[in-house]
Amino acid sequence: MKLEGSKLLNRNEIQALISRGLNYVHFSKKLEPIYKKQYQHEAALEFRFRAPIIFLLYIYLSYGIYQNISESAQVHQWLTLYAWVGLIIFTAWIVSFIRRFDQYFDLYAGVGSAAAVAISFVIITSVNNDNDALLHASMMYAVIIIYSFVGLRFYTALIAGWLGGLIAIAVTKFLNYPIDWTFLNRTYTFSSFLGMSVAYAIDRQHRENYLQNCIIELNKLEMDKQSEQLELLSQLDSLTGLANRRHLTSVLDKQWHTAMRYQMPISILMVDIDCFKEYNDHLGHIAGDFCLQKIAQELQCVTSRSTDLAARYGGEEFLLLFHMQDERQIEKIAAKLLERICNLELPHPASPISPYVTVSIGAATIIPQEHDELSAFIQSADKALYLAKSNGRNQYFMAKNAVA
Repeated sequence: MKLEGSKLLNRNEIQALISRGLNYVHFSKKLEPIYKKQYQHEAALEFRFRAPIIFLLYIYLSYGIYQNISESAQVHQWLTLYAWVGLIIFTAWIVSFIRRFDQYFDLYAGVGSAAAVAISFVIITSVNNDNDALLHASMMYAVIIIYSFVGLRFYTALIAGWLGGLIAIAVTKFLNYPIDWTFLNRTYTFSSFLGMSVAYAIDRQHRENYLQNCIIELNKLEMDKQSEQLELLSQLDSLTGLANRRHLTSVLDKQWHTAMRYQMPISILMVDIDCFKEYNDHLGHIAGDFCLQKIAQELQCVTSRSTDLAARYGGEEFLLLFHMQDERQIEKIAAKLLERICNLELPHPASPISPYVTVSIGAATIIPQEHDELSAFIQSADKALYLAKSNGRNQYFMAKNAVA
């Protein structure tokens, strides 16, 4: 039986279950319902293939018993009772194909098993036949199959097996049929304890395999998370936490083709920290790294949509990508960004234009056509940035010629 491990347990919980042992063949309150639901589904699937085998054995035993019962009255009485066992097997087999009844597998298989044992038991006491060894054998087979082959969990099989016997004893006593206790102890009782041992071993093995699968699933989950983290780290700049140049190139290329296909505007902002070399020379590289990180935080704030992206383009230069933003909207974003950077009030003693850190921005917007090139679009934003710096810095400049 193939049982997939649960991802709801952590490693400590799994280790606690393993260290505690499975002597009681029962999980914790948290895990047992999950295990039961999955087990019943898989047990119902397997019963579709096991039921025909059980039915063939039933037919084989029926033929043997029929050959050994001589009186027609006994044959009719036996057939009337034993036919119900075949009907139970067939009904349970049909129900196992109905997916919504998987959650009731313990119920219909357990009730059917108890009924089969009870009927087999009553047949022995009601059919007066000198050669009743096959009748006892049929009951023993029924008990062993219930415990080992139907697919019931240990406690469910235990209840079904003994409940069937108790019901049969009650019916037999009610009908005043004689019971050969010595023979029944050697058959029903012995086969019950043997079946219990087999069911216990099977159930415990299933649970051990399930916990192993839980560990495997947990390892897969941890590996997937590590892979995601590694992939994310490979896309980020280690200092600023923004996208790196490689990831930017990939996203920019995809957005460019999407904008071209659906004829939607795409915009970029080239952002450069003014006089950053002088800042580093005057305050040191540690202060320079801190400045880059603070600027990066502001860039992330203005690229908050899932389709936007802020990336470190190189050194003190950044590129911001915006999807579905026209020229008017991108100018507002650029002006807002200038204001946010000024509000940081990061001291810049070496700046000739402001006592605080400022940035210059080159902006470009386009609805790309087939003849347009992405590299030319980026270059237009870079030229706009150059014009912003040449015009006194701490401002943005719009690349008008980039608008289609």
